[in-house]
Formats: sequence, structure tokens, C-alpha cells
Amino acid sequence: MVTLPNILEAKEDALGMIQGVHEGWDSEFGKYSRLYNIATEDVKTYTEAMNSKFDTTLTVGSSADQGIAATLKGAKDVYFFDINKADIYFLALKKAAISNLRRKDFLDFMIAENQGNIMDYRLYQKIQEKLPLPIRIFWDTIYEYFRYNSYYLSEELFRSPKKHAKLARVVNGYYQNNETYYHTQELVKSAKWHFIESDFYDLGRTLPKGVTYDSMILSNIYEYLNFGEEVSPKKAKKYIRFLKEVLLPKLQDGGTLMAAYLCRYDEEVDAYIERKLKEDPKGWAPSTDFLGGLDNIEKYFTGWTGQNVSYHYLLQELKQEFPIEEVPTNHSGYGMSSASKDLAILIKK
Repeated sequence: MVTLPNILEAKEDALGMIQGVHEGWDSEFGKYSRLYNIATEDVKTYTEAMNSKFDTTLTVGSSADQGIAATLKGAKDVYFFDINKADIYFLALKKAAISNLRRKDFLDFMIAENQGNIMDYRLYQKIQEKLPLPIRIFWDTIYEYFRYNSYYLSEELFRSPKKHAKLARVVNGYYQNNETYYHTQELVKSAKWHFIESDFYDLGRTLPKGVTYDSMILSNIYEYLNFGEEVSPKKAKKYIRFLKEVLLPKLQDGGTLMAAYLCRYDEEVDAYIERKLKEDPKGWAPSTDFLGGLDNIEKYFTGWTGQNVSYHYLLQELKQEFPIEEVPTNHSGYGMSSASKDLAILIKK
């Protein structure tokens, strides 16, 4: 990590997370937010499709799985960014876990593959002494507050901590077998992880000066920037302008930007949205009147929503600005329709 929090900050940040529990997490994403223990997108497929170096990688923080995948592809320096300050404590914990735990213990601790809950305190104790002091103070405070009960800790601090355990093996490659896991373990031990506490649109001023990147992974950030009842092409244009003016100048020639991850994307739904927007170019509204326009009733569940319209606007604008590569990926498990798939959008510089 470039700059670890000091001891007083660690205690304050732990109390900030505890306050979030008391207040019921009134904000989806903010300075203190719930954490992801694993990626909920097919990281393995799209990192393999990114035909570029990974030596210096910029990626979302979140579960750290994007950074681990980049490390497995050769990253020596991984720069994680996240608006959630608590994420630095989770990234440091996960780095210590994968660097020191045998594979079975790691799977139990981070994925709960063979037991009921992630973050089991007995497994935490195996890496407790390996943690930098501020990181240890944070997690010791958290465990003490929850009376060392991993069930309540994981349910309160993590998003869907058990739901995606089986999915994890599909979308992450680094713990599929002993050989890959222990190879990844050695690579993670030697890699340098850096943390940037930043909102996405603040990266222009928070990214370290003089650092350029071989690869960039933006996950599904776009979805959170253009979602809900105020979806608009204007927001898609703002996102693309930021890519062009701020991020792409920091991408090395020959580098790849994973610009967006589209969960439960469907071509038929997208074509339907295009027809509807031509009929009413002023905008859209969630409705069920399109049921007769789709051949497969399952597609109703992914259909006329802000998310799908947001994706439509993004793809239309991206195709006007860049030669993009669309990479179909395994379904992330989110959403209600098995008729859809996920899609990663790559831009090569």
C-alpha cells in the first residue's frame, strides 16, 4: 500500500463502519459502505481477452479480485481506487489472506465454500499477526464489536456474502486448483498494491502524478453513474468524455481499457429499446406494455429498465467514439433471467 492509515484513523474508520451498521447503510456507496468479498462479474474471461500488458494496472478496489486477476497476468503494481475508505482495510486483509493461507483455508475464509460464513475468526487469527498494525486494529475492533460472530459480521458488512460462493469458481481463475492458487500466492506476495480513496469522477486529481498504466479495469461503475429514473444519453456522454480526457491519456500505447461490464445484457432487449426510443425520443419509463414485443417471456425480467436503457445509451455513444470489442462473458448470477448474458466492453489504445 502506498500510504496506510495511521492507528487513530484505523480506529475512527472502524467506528465509521459500525455507525453504518447502526444507521442501516443509508447510502449505497460512500466513505463507509458495505464490502464485496468476491467479484460478481466474470473477471477471468475478460482479463484473458485483454490483449495487453498488465505490469502497472489501474482497477476498481471492491473485492480485489480484479487486481488479483491482473497480478496473475503479470501486474507488479496494482492501483486500486474506491470511494469506500473501508476498502483499503479489506484489500490489505485479502492480500494477507491469499499470501499466507493454504487454499482450503482461503476458500473458507473469503468464500465460505465449505462452511457457513466468511470471515471466520479462527481463520482470521491465522493472519492477524501478518497484518500491518493499522489494518489489524481496524479488524480487531470490528470483530470485537460483533463479539467474534462471523455470521453477524459478514451479514452486516458484506453484500450477499454467501449467495455467490458457487459462482466464484466460474468467474475467478486463481483458486480453481492448487497449482494455480499457490502460483498466484507467490505473485501476490511480491506485487505492490496501492490504494486511492476516490470517487470515479475525482480520479483526474487523485491519480498519482507521473504514473501511466498498461491496463485499466472499470468494472460496472458506469451502471451506478447512469441508473434509475434519470437515465440519459447526457450521462453516457459525460462518462465517455471522462474516459477520453482523463483516463485514456494515462493508458500506455497498446494498453487496454475494460470500459464497462454490462450485467444481464440481451441483444433482443436492446433492439426493442432502440425501437421504443425511436417512437418516443424524449425518453423512457419502466412499463410492462412491451411484453408482446419479446419472443421469450423470460426477457421481461431484464427488459424495460433503467439499467438496460443505460446500457443502450452507452453502447450507442461508444460505437461513435471508439472501435470497441464486445466480449461475451459467463452470466454473473445477478438478475432474474437466465435468457441474458454478461458483456465486457474493451477499448484498445
